[in-house]
Amino acid sequence: MDTVLLSIIEEVSDGILIIDEKSELLFFNDVFSRMFGLRADEILSGHHSFLKNIGLEHPEETSFSVHLSGTGFRFDEPTRGFSVKSTRLTTDNGFYFLIILRELVDGSNNQAAEQEYEQLFRTIGDAMFTARMNGRVETSNPAFAELLEYHEEDAPSDLREVYVYQDELEDKQRRLLEAGTVFNLETHLYNNNRAIKRVLDTSWIIKDQSGNVTGYATQWKDVTYLRNLESRLKISERNFTILFDTILSGIIIFDPEGTILNLNTAAERTYGYHWEEMVGQHYDDLLRVDRGNDAFAKLVALIQYNEGSYVESEVKRRRKDGAVIYTYASFTSIVDSTGTVIAYSMAEKDLTERVHLEQKLRDSLHELKDTQSAAIIGFAKLTEYRDKDTGAHLERIREFTRIMAQTLRRLPKYAAYITDDYLEDLSLSSILHDVGKVGISDSILLKPGRFNPDEYEQIKAHSRLGGEALEVVDKQLTKTSFLTMGKEIAYYHHERWDGSGYPEGLSGEGIPLSARIVSIADVYDALTSKRPYKEAYSHEKAVEIIAGERGKQFDPEIVDAFMENHQVFARIKRFFEFEENPETMYDLLEGKHKQKEVDLA
Repeated sequence: MDTVLLSIIEEVSDGILIIDEKSELLFFNDVFSRMFGLRADEILSGHHSFLKNIGLEHPEETSFSVHLSGTGFRFDEPTRGFSVKSTRLTTDNGFYFLIILRELVDGSNNQAAEQEYEQLFRTIGDAMFTARMNGRVETSNPAFAELLEYHEEDAPSDLREVYVYQDELEDKQRRLLEAGTVFNLETHLYNNNRAIKRVLDTSWIIKDQSGNVTGYATQWKDVTYLRNLESRLKISERNFTILFDTILSGIIIFDPEGTILNLNTAAERTYGYHWEEMVGQHYDDLLRVDRGNDAFAKLVALIQYNEGSYVESEVKRRRKDGAVIYTYASFTSIVDSTGTVIAYSMAEKDLTERVHLEQKLRDSLHELKDTQSAAIIGFAKLTEYRDKDTGAHLERIREFTRIMAQTLRRLPKYAAYITDDYLEDLSLSSILHDVGKVGISDSILLKPGRFNPDEYEQIKAHSRLGGEALEVVDKQLTKTSFLTMGKEIAYYHHERWDGSGYPEGLSGEGIPLSARIVSIADVYDALTSKRPYKEAYSHEKAVEIIAGERGKQFDPEIVDAFMENHQVFARIKRFFEFEENPETMYDLLEGKHKQKEVDLA
């Protein structure tokens, strides 16, 4: 039964009974129980006797008055008078009778009852009114005017002016005359601005004391917002269907167990199947390259772990024709209003062509790297070939530089900066540090002994010559070519941390990191190597000199990295010496053998 009617039934001061066509009790309100002083169990077990006492042993539509004695009831008075009205109501499940009992009272009490009804009628939230069968409104509550957006005093008096479709009004009146009631009849109304309102109409017939139909009472429940929302949802659903079927990415919907529920046209194209071939199949059996495993269960766990969404790139799929493709896949859980997962969606974009192109690019880059490496080594060897005393200087510089850079990237400030690619570029480009010496005459470059001031200035010019030469070539390539870091190193590896270096007099972190690292590697190797102007220093002496220049010539953090690894530097130095001059290995071993003989003696 309509909840509004039930609320009204509970609020009125009349006793209410509802019985079915077999006189079985369906409902009674609290007023009825109080009116006759009966408990609920007494009413349920004795309602047939009550109906017989009031003359409704066989229910029918009628109205009359009756006086009942206190026998069987709990009255204070010997008798009480009641007006009885029985109305036949028809529903989709059959019909029943609404029996209203009102105690006959004196004038003052009757007036109070009428005031109570008037108050209820005016304060109820839904629009309510009574009308003649010709559509003339007799009474209405404020909610009636509010629904139609009128001032109460200007509320419509003729329903024919309110109904959008006159046949809806005629159909309602016909049903009322046939069945006595209508429930939730959808109706279209005009408001004061001629906008259409949609209501559910519940009405019942009003009869006079003679049983003649005089009109009807109506309750309207405004459902305009709900119907508009339904319309928008239908439009949204239609638009979604169009979008779903025209979007370029393949979309597949799975149930929580992994069975395919739906897919769009793009998914058909991607996998080479028709819709009916895929729906009903399981994710593991159809889409995975390694078919038949429990991949979907693992996928669901990843989606849940990532709070409802998960992305995979370069996912391998197998098409119907057996071809393997690569996709970018985005998975999302679909939940209902309670948060329960009811399905999963997968949107995939075919990346096969891109993956193949990337592989070709990687192959090309690898070839280019080899070419670049050869070019850099070729540049650097120009200098080394002019000075035979430098030996394997370039190879040692590469190793020293790599070791210090690997140690530095353990520091938080360099963790993101010194990447694997940076390490590779730095190690390779470090050997370009002295490429500018190609422009220095042999008479100066190979001069034994100390340089005079003019010669020293010419030697210093090698950093600028090297940097400028590499810059010219670099500009002919790309902004981030393999020579970019080599140019920095050639220019600035003689700058000093305290700003007293050359050629620009840069200081601190204004000096590129690559140049700061190579600076220490170059100085260590120069100190421990024979040069035309000096003999080689011992490893210990070189370490002492470098440590003494911490914060002066060298970056303190890079000096710390050197000190942490200086024993490794010494081993690298010995390794290359043995490689260049195997006889030194023999001499070393021979010396140890003789020492052992002396010890034994």
